[in-house]
Amino acid sequence: MLGHEIAHVVKKHQLKVMQKQALLSYGAGLLSDQLGEGELTKKAIGTGAEISARNLDKNAEFEADRMGMILAARAGYDVYGLPEILQTMGQINHNDDRVTLLFKTHPLPDERLTKLSESAGSQLDKLTSGKTLENRLYKLN
Repeated sequence: MLGHEIAHVVKKHQLKVMQKQALLSYGAGLLSDQLGEGELTKKAIGTGAEISARNLDKNAEFEADRMGMILAARAGYDVYGLPEILQTMGQINHNDDRVTLLFKTHPLPDERLTKLSESAGSQLDKLTSGKTLENRLYKLN
């Protein structure tokens, strides 16, 4: 999971979201100026912004998942750590208020697992022996 979050930072996903929101806001202002601020205009702007933002978020999540697994493997961690977390998340009740926002802003775990499987194939099988904690750290005496 840490590799996933690092990937978001490295790929500047949040910056891209903010830039896209600024552009959408500018476009919405122009559209409102041209068509007025009626309900139809507001609905069109809102729907377009939501579709655009969700698509960017979804692709960013898939990219962060892929890159996160690569970072974990390169650091010597269990490459299947993220898929295990996603499987656990898939078993959580989607109507639970504590995770409702997560499922609104992220693709469903099953969809993420499918994308990971499609992109990784069997390439990760040789990397399944992550280092144990004892073998990962040096002891200072």
